[in-house]
Amino acid sequence: MSGKLGKLLLLNGILFILNLLVFSGGIFRTLFGDDTVRTVIAAVVVVISVIVFFWGNISILFGKKPVKALYQGDELGTKKDYIKALEAQRSKKVFQKEINKSVEQLNRIRAKNDSLNTLLLQYFSPQEMTSVRFRTVIESVNDIFYDNIKKMINRMIIFDEKDYMTLIYKIKYNQNPPLSPQEVQASKDRLNIYLEHINYVRNLVEMNEAVLVKLDRLLLELSKLSEVNETNIEALSAIQEMNDLISQTKYYKQSN
Repeated sequence: MSGKLGKLLLLNGILFILNLLVFSGGIFRTLFGDDTVRTVIAAVVVVISVIVFFWGNISILFGKKPVKALYQGDELGTKKDYIKALEAQRSKKVFQKEINKSVEQLNRIRAKNDSLNTLLLQYFSPQEMTSVRFRTVIESVNDIFYDNIKKMINRMIIFDEKDYMTLIYKIKYNQNPPLSPQEVQASKDRLNIYLEHINYVRNLVEMNEAVLVKLDRLLLELSKLSEVNETNIEALSAIQEMNDLISQTKYYKQSN
C-alpha cells in the first residue's frame, strides 16, 4: 500500500506543479507573451492533465499486480519471512485454514527448538559428540519442516482461485447454456488438478504436524534422561522416528 501511495503522491504532485506554473501567470506569461499562444498551450495542458490524472491514478490503484515469483533458494530466512509469505496468500480463501495452521506451527516449532536447546545445554556441552548428534538430527527435521512451508507457499502462489471457483460454479449449475459432455469432462479434469494442489498443501500441513509431534516426543524423552551417550542415542524411539522421517524425505527427493 505504501508503494501505491508514493506513486499517487508523485504523479499528482507533478500535475499540480505543472498546472500551477501554467495558470499562475509569472514564468508562463514571460515565456509566452502572446495571449493566443498562451490560451492554446493552457488548453492542451488541461486536456493532457485530465487524461494523465485519470489514466495514471486508475493504473496505480487498479493495475494488475505482478506475478509473484516462486521461492527457490534462501529468500525465506527467518520465522517472520515465512509468516509474511504465508500472510501474502490470505486473499486465497480456500487456503485460510492451512495458512492459520502453518502460522501456528511456525510459532510452536520455534518454542520447541528453544526448549530442546535448553535441555541439551543442561545435559551436555555443545562440543560433545552426543550433543552434536542430537543437534544434527533436530536440524535435519527442522529443514524438512521449513522446506514443507516453502513448498506450500509456492503451491498457493500458482493456485488460480478465481478459475477454481469458476469451474466449481460451472460444473455445479451447468446451465445457460448447458455444457456439452466434452466440456463437462474437460472442466472436471481441470478441477481435479486444482484439487491435487489443495490436497498437496493439506498433506504438507499434516506432515509438519507429525514433525512437531516427533519433537514433542524427543523433548519428553530428553527430560527423563539422567544419562545418555552417543552409543545409546540411536536406541531412543524419538530419534529412530526422526531418522525414518529424514530417510523417507531423502528418498522422496531423489525419486522426484
